[in-house]
Amino acid sequence: MDSLPLQWIPNGLFSGLINLLTLILLNISGTLTKLDKVASDGLPALQEAVVDDYRLCCALSKLHHFSIEHSCSTTKPQPDLILCDSLMPNNILRAVLWVLGISALIGNLAVLFWRLRQKGVGGGKKTLSLMVGNLALADVMMGVYMLIIAVADLTFGEDYFLVAPEWRSSIMCKLAGVLSVLSSEASVFFVTLISVDCFLGIVFPLKNFSLGKKSTTVIIVVLWFLALCLSIVPTLSFGSDSDVYGLSDVCIGLPLTTKASDVTTSFNRRLGIRSGDWLISHGTGKKASWILAIVLFLGVNLVSFLLVLCCYVAIFISVRRTASAVRVNAHREREVKMAVKMALIVMTDFCCWMPIIIMGILSQTGTVTLSTEVYAWVVVLVLPINSSLNPFLYTFFTVCCATKPKAKPQKRNQTNQN
Repeated sequence: MDSLPLQWIPNGLFSGLINLLTLILLNISGTLTKLDKVASDGLPALQEAVVDDYRLCCALSKLHHFSIEHSCSTTKPQPDLILCDSLMPNNILRAVLWVLGISALIGNLAVLFWRLRQKGVGGGKKTLSLMVGNLALADVMMGVYMLIIAVADLTFGEDYFLVAPEWRSSIMCKLAGVLSVLSSEASVFFVTLISVDCFLGIVFPLKNFSLGKKSTTVIIVVLWFLALCLSIVPTLSFGSDSDVYGLSDVCIGLPLTTKASDVTTSFNRRLGIRSGDWLISHGTGKKASWILAIVLFLGVNLVSFLLVLCCYVAIFISVRRTASAVRVNAHREREVKMAVKMALIVMTDFCCWMPIIIMGILSQTGTVTLSTEVYAWVVVLVLPINSSLNPFLYTFFTVCCATKPKAKPQKRNQTNQN
């Protein structure tokens, strides 16, 4: 069938075609709005299909003898990630998505509520509370994003592939895309800011390097503006076929896939077609998926992680030297607690950022090709780890970081003099 204005392909459309070997459906992607999966016992002799909409390949996927990879060809380039079922590949991912989404939302809302009610004693504590409050606000957005994806998965169910193009271009998906990038990058910025502030306040306690309330407020405003620009502008300005940035089925463009550097067409001689109108598209070569995603998730996040790591290593060394000089049990206990908390912070940052960085580098260099399920696991489990754990880490870590040991050295000197 060619150029027929088909709007609906029902389940029983191909019933009775028991000897059909080749199915050709072309120039119908612009009119097709409803599509049912072909029954598993339909088209028993089908060996090959040529279509211009990859969703038709998905509809044929229920056939026991039919392989999408080897038996279905398309006349148009296929998307990087092809989902022929639900938005979430399995129930485990679906459950984890709901659990982490709800925990990130409730946990960070609780932190925000607690921070707003807290009066704060001393400038250092107020500035740190302001930083952690903004970090919680950024992580709330990650919880909202995950719940949007969870609700979409629940709404579309197993028929998601039928509405995949419409979903990726919908307002709700664009909103989820803005929230995911805004939350991710703002969280990275604020974790780095908190680490630098802790470093200045503990390693240089007597040099007044700590950030004041006014300077902290200015930096926070600048960081939010930068995160907003990085999330809103690319999400709303570029389509999924852009080389700069685009949205996947989970509404975020991670640098975990590559695109064909060129698309060639070839004549399928096995079909015995003599017309030059029916050509099969093939992707040749590999190129980076989205340049902006590579810059953000591989460049900015890597630099931030290294900076956070250096800050906490310096903090640990400084506290250990102080404890060794004083030789007081209280300082030893503080050293152990400090080491545990810093190890947890660095470990969660590593678990959140480094898997994406490593897999992104491997995929962009062509070393590995990541499957759709791996992509989904990264979005559901790896990306929101910090958003779920930050309320616990930074709320309990506040007292340790906010302490400005300016008076303690004087007490130690007085003790030595006595």
